[in-house]
Amino acid sequence: MPHLPHTPRRRTRAVAQLTLLLTPLLSLTSLALPTTALAHTPVVAPEALRAVALAKASTATTGKWAYKLNVGGTGSASSSSDVVGAVDGTTLQLGLLLGGEAHYTRGSHDWQNTLKLQHAQTRTPVMDAWIKSADNLDLESTYLFRLRAVPWFGPFARAKLQTQVIRSFDVRPVDTTINYQDNTGKATATEKVAAETETGTTGAFEPMLINFSAGLFANPVEDKTITVKTKAGAGSQHIVARDGYAVTGYDKATQTVTLKQIETSSQVGAEVEVEANGAINSHLAWKAKTRLFYPLYSTAEQKLSGIDALNTEIGGTLSIKLAKWASLDYVVTVRRIPLIVDLWQVQHGLLLTTGFNLL
Repeated sequence: MPHLPHTPRRRTRAVAQLTLLLTPLLSLTSLALPTTALAHTPVVAPEALRAVALAKASTATTGKWAYKLNVGGTGSASSSSDVVGAVDGTTLQLGLLLGGEAHYTRGSHDWQNTLKLQHAQTRTPVMDAWIKSADNLDLESTYLFRLRAVPWFGPFARAKLQTQVIRSFDVRPVDTTINYQDNTGKATATEKVAAETETGTTGAFEPMLINFSAGLFANPVEDKTITVKTKAGAGSQHIVARDGYAVTGYDKATQTVTLKQIETSSQVGAEVEVEANGAINSHLAWKAKTRLFYPLYSTAEQKLSGIDALNTEIGGTLSIKLAKWASLDYVVTVRRIPLIVDLWQVQHGLLLTTGFNLL
């Protein structure tokens, strides 16, 4: 059959047949997509989609700092006159509180830094002088890596420093005999001092207690009403002293004070810590913390074993919020560090605290 050239009539017939075939498909497409979508939806290249995804991932992992700085004060005053069992006069107590926080979070990384400074001076009718009644400086830096599958669990590392800021003295209202001992408990000297005479014990930033620890943390409960935090692992404890002495005994019958020299030493062992805090209501809050450190290796000349070697720190606070800037706090601290003082050191008091957040 001979080849026939394309004529206008044959071309019109082919276009009509193609239109009949595409009309159902175009009808289905118009039902599935609105007319505006067809008219305005741009074609997005895969490279553009990938750039948007990377931008979202970068935003989700961007680090964030949170700061807090509180400055406050404590104070109390009482006076008595002709009261049975009390010395006539006025008792004053003034104190300064400083607390700071700097926390950094990024994805699974959590870096927590805290600063606490407490200082108080007291004056009583017994002695006509201001005596230091509290002087604590605590610095702590903790790194937590929260597992993605279990964000309340993971490894941690921490560095902590505890010391005092101002030099310490032992002062008594009566004539006193001072017995000096070396770090092993051997008597080295005896001295008699008059009433209200300051006997130097430790210098500024002495003794300095430095702790390093690493292990695992678990914070199974983290809520507004209650939070529970636990840590366990290996730790080291370093005591830095400069010929300082600690009061290890006082015989009231003979007015004799025993001062024992503090030894610079290092220890390595196991550490466990449990901390809990919460709020009973909008005005009443509480906090409790216990830390135990048991040395397995020590460079100290004084050798301790068993329960005698255990280092213990226990603290608790009950706070009643009186106003946005004031609270009534009962604070108790119990501590036993055998290589510094082989006694239970107890501090507690009821304080009217005022404070302002500067950040």
